Amino acid sequence: MPRVVILGYDGLELTLVERLELRGLMQREYGRVRVPIAGGLEDPSTPIVWTSFITGQPPEVHGIDMPQLWGRMDTVRSRVRRLGPLYRLMRWLRLGKAVRRAVGAKPRFPRREDIRCETIFDVVRPSIAISIPVYNEDLWERYPVGGIAKAREDPEYREWYVSRVRELHEEDVEALFSALERDDWRLLMAHLYITDILGHLYWGTEHLAVLYEEMDLLTRRVKERLKPRDVVLIISDHGMGRLGHTKYGFYSLNIRLGLREPSITDFFGIVKTLVGLEEEND
Repeated sequence: MPRVVILGYDGLELTLVERLELRGLMQREYGRVRVPIAGGLEDPSTPIVWTSFITGQPPEVHGIDMPQLWGRMDTVRSRVRRLGPLYRLMRWLRLGKAVRRAVGAKPRFPRREDIRCETIFDVVRPSIAISIPVYNEDLWERYPVGGIAKAREDPEYREWYVSRVRELHEEDVEALFSALERDDWRLLMAHLYITDILGHLYWGTEHLAVLYEEMDLLTRRVKERLKPRDVVLIISDHGMGRLGHTKYGFYSLNIRLGLREPSITDFFGIVKTLVGLEEEND
């Protein structure tokens, strides 16, 4: 049976991939992906969407329905965000920090134990998961996520910021290529955050085009190390625009399945089928 390699390029924008004609990223079949927007947010959120991808379930089922967890305050937050206009007003007034200070809540990135259902890595064995948000990566602890605004304004800080992000990216790439040398997997997924975090910094500049071309080359390098029957799925949790995240993701396959704007949760079953797991269970 074929193996499946998943390259999760965070925030990869379909329209820019097409404009640059990046054939490594635009494989035999590609297009938009429908993604969930939860937590009272206006745009897709990285931990929420990636958890939907690896579980095949919506946020209300897998349990990661907010980008940050506040401990004992989460039940109250879930009720408040259902109030719609009132919740949006509270967000506009930026009352979150004041509430956290008042109750002593310390937000944290969701962790694997917060996921309420099985993941694709639990179902397809053996699997290798590299830097997958929530599952085995705390992005906000590892990456300087909060420094994007400062990096835009401070050239000296920006130089350090870009250098640090690239250093972390290279660690993940090294782990990816080390895993490709092994034979003990049916599913290999690597999440690459650089296209999101530098996408915010580089939007509207030539630097972003160069970054996308680097990812195109990286994809080609990965495919050179695979067997002829291996399936390559490229996926993103959302796109990137001038004002932030776009409300759709991107997918690309080196085989034709005839998908038409699938939901990101659909790929759970698709991956199971591709590795032959559905046949084994029949």
